[in-house]
Amino acid sequence: MQRFALATTTLATIALTAGTAAAQGSDTCATAQVIAGNGTYAFDTTLATTDGLPDALCNFFTNNQIYNDVWYSWTSATTGVVRIEDCTLTTLDTKIAVYDVGGCAAPIIACNDDFCGVQTRVEFSAVAGNVYTIRVGAYSATGFGTGSIVISDVPPLAIQLTVVNPANGHTYHLLEGSGWNAAQARALQLGGNLVTINDQAEQDWLTLNFHNYQGVDIDLWTGFNDVAVEGTFEWTSGQPVTYTNWDIGEPNNGAGGIEDFCAMRKNNPLALWNDLAESPTGFHANPHGIVEIESNPIVSFCAGDGVATDHTTPCPCANNGALGNGCANSANPNGANLTTTGTTLGDNVVLQGSGMPATVACIYLQGSALDDTVFGDGVRCTGGTLLRLRTKVNSGGASSFPDSVETITLSARGGVAPGSGARRYYQTYYRNSAAIFCPPETFNVTNGVQIDW
Repeated sequence: MQRFALATTTLATIALTAGTAAAQGSDTCATAQVIAGNGTYAFDTTLATTDGLPDALCNFFTNNQIYNDVWYSWTSATTGVVRIEDCTLTTLDTKIAVYDVGGCAAPIIACNDDFCGVQTRVEFSAVAGNVYTIRVGAYSATGFGTGSIVISDVPPLAIQLTVVNPANGHTYHLLEGSGWNAAQARALQLGGNLVTINDQAEQDWLTLNFHNYQGVDIDLWTGFNDVAVEGTFEWTSGQPVTYTNWDIGEPNNGAGGIEDFCAMRKNNPLALWNDLAESPTGFHANPHGIVEIESNPIVSFCAGDGVATDHTTPCPCANNGALGNGCANSANPNGANLTTTGTTLGDNVVLQGSGMPATVACIYLQGSALDDTVFGDGVRCTGGTLLRLRTKVNSGGASSFPDSVETITLSARGGVAPGSGARRYYQTYYRNSAAIFCPPETFNVTNGVQIDW
């Protein structure tokens, strides 16, 4: 088994591969076909063997194997929810699985069967630059065929309702209907998780405020799941399990023997709990996620857009960027942006830089205090004790820290403890050596991110 990283493939090769139907998939995971970015990719399993192992996450109708499989090593170009599907693109009864970063030995993070007839759609949360392994095969040992998969970004789920619970001060967002993975990914983007229900009072408040939306009772995703260990449910927020409210006979792991995600039931006036598949079909299709945000420990600041009021230093040559971004650079008049994924509670915060020149080096920077000064072609508001967290080389003007090759968390690298309340400031500065742009400087900087650990 081996992992295929972006570094083994030239950018030219990636450019030719993405968005075409040239790939056919490899018969073995160890030689997985290298692809990158969104597009349509052909597969051909007519001579394929079964290379992968069965997995509980692929257990549909008591069958947890994917037969006659072909493999791809895929690099994500963006951060967000990604969809892979072969709906209407094959006549084969397919199953598709996605493996986490780490290649063939990594765990499966998404698997689906029969989303659209006997064809398949999976959705999962991806990080730009990370390499994921995709496995496409048949439900049956006698199934062989050809077709294509389409890889695309899923637009962020819309917020349909926002309510603050006066009992705990937490903010709750009702999302449009979706699969559980998409809802949880959106929750992380918003700085929270799918809801954790700690007691009967919170259950009753959620039922009162969200169970009926626009006159219709709806299923509601919670963060309760048994993905890690079958039969052992836990909150995705990491909080202890102090309360459950299952309906009679639940959880029953129905729907083909794989229901790992808990929803508040629409067809029960008390919204008792029901376990569902990741993307349920039929009566319980598309539950609405409830996002719970306990606080907002991560905020953007120090924009170079000429509008921000948290600093007074203007962009040095009137090179204002777009709203919320850093000052404009020679490659991007909107300026570069720094944002985050993950939460301090989960100690999985990732700094995401974008909008920089395509392949330049950049440095992720942490400070212990505020500053307000010209910095190259931008404005630096990160001061105090400065720590260069890591130097990265951009791909398509974007990079992240920590990324798939890191073995350390942002908090550990920065020397702060989650839950400590310590405040740190982050910016990313990068090479921008265009002679005619804001001469004579050769670098620029993103907006900042403030994190209360």
